[in-house]
Amino acid sequence: MDLRFTQKLCKIGKSTGFDRHQDDTDAIINDNIVSDESQRHFARYYGFYYIYNRKENSVSKKGLLLATAIMILALMTPLMTGTAEEVLPPSPEPPSGYIDGRPTPAPSPVPDITIIDHVHNPESYPRFFFQKNRKLLEIWFPNIRDADEAILMYDGQVWMIDCADEKMGQRGAALLKQLGITKIDILFNSHLHHDHINGLALTDDVARVGEVRICFSPDLTDSGLRMLWVAEERGILIKEYRDGDRFSMGDGAVELLFLKNNEEYLDMNNQSAVTRITYGERTILFTADMEQPGQQAMIERIDPELLKCDIVKYPHHAKSDMYTPFYEALGAGLAVVTSVEGRGDAGQIAIANRGMPVVYTSVKDQFTHLVTDGEYWLVEQVPIQAQ
Repeated sequence: MDLRFTQKLCKIGKSTGFDRHQDDTDAIINDNIVSDESQRHFARYYGFYYIYNRKENSVSKKGLLLATAIMILALMTPLMTGTAEEVLPPSPEPPSGYIDGRPTPAPSPVPDITIIDHVHNPESYPRFFFQKNRKLLEIWFPNIRDADEAILMYDGQVWMIDCADEKMGQRGAALLKQLGITKIDILFNSHLHHDHINGLALTDDVARVGEVRICFSPDLTDSGLRMLWVAEERGILIKEYRDGDRFSMGDGAVELLFLKNNEEYLDMNNQSAVTRITYGERTILFTADMEQPGQQAMIERIDPELLKCDIVKYPHHAKSDMYTPFYEALGAGLAVVTSVEGRGDAGQIAIANRGMPVVYTSVKDQFTHLVTDGEYWLVEQVPIQAQ
């Protein structure tokens, strides 16, 4: 029985001196006599009357028509007069993660650009979401300056490229905590300078490092020897990688290709490993600390096609300009610089003169987030949550 209808009949009964509980109302609906005090009762409702007869257990034809009309009115009244909350069910809640997470239930319109840059152009596809069935490669940068660290997440695996130094490593640790990461499967080190490896212990404190991959002998620098000591103390495996090595993440769709100069006349910065990350049609190039001598040596010995990318992690915190043929081979549409904007370094000036959009990682209270489904890039900066 409809509860609203029951309540309406109870109100009717009270208006005529009757006490109508739910059992009594059911009796009325079943054409039974409700009161034992008399044989005939009248229920008044908007000027109409029911006529019930207990002895005959029947209703007159006129009373039956009136009763039917009253029942219809009683059913319709709450629909016409009740509030929306009384009559209609609440609207369904939006799917969880529709705004805050990706992927989402509904993709946005097909963009006509490859890099959706919400750092410089937040109005460009402001509600862009990837298709729900796409796996995403995420690349996170802490709010660091003059050090390198990046976190790669894909298909259940977490890899890192470098881990900064003791100071910037604290910011990397904060990022790991915010992302809820407790394990690093592989940490690749581009070269054994302090601003790329001395944050190993801080990283391992937050997220257990499974193995560190290096491309230089540890005894070449004090930071290399320190890394060995931390790894031995904590049971972290140390393995080697070389120029031309390839590694695949998760289901194999994300590939890392390492390109490394080995010319003896080059210093460690100019021999530092370049990492080319490819997923589907999208590519990002990490150029470590390699400056013009190393860039020239590399482009003279490899196929320039291997350098093509959508986004470049600018070399050596943009302290110097790139070697022009190397820069032109990239064809990048955006640069990420692990430094602070406006310092006036030669690389920053060169970027401005070349007209390349650039995202600086050293931004107060913001982490830098790059994500791709193999077709599009989304670039954004995400607020740092209080730890």
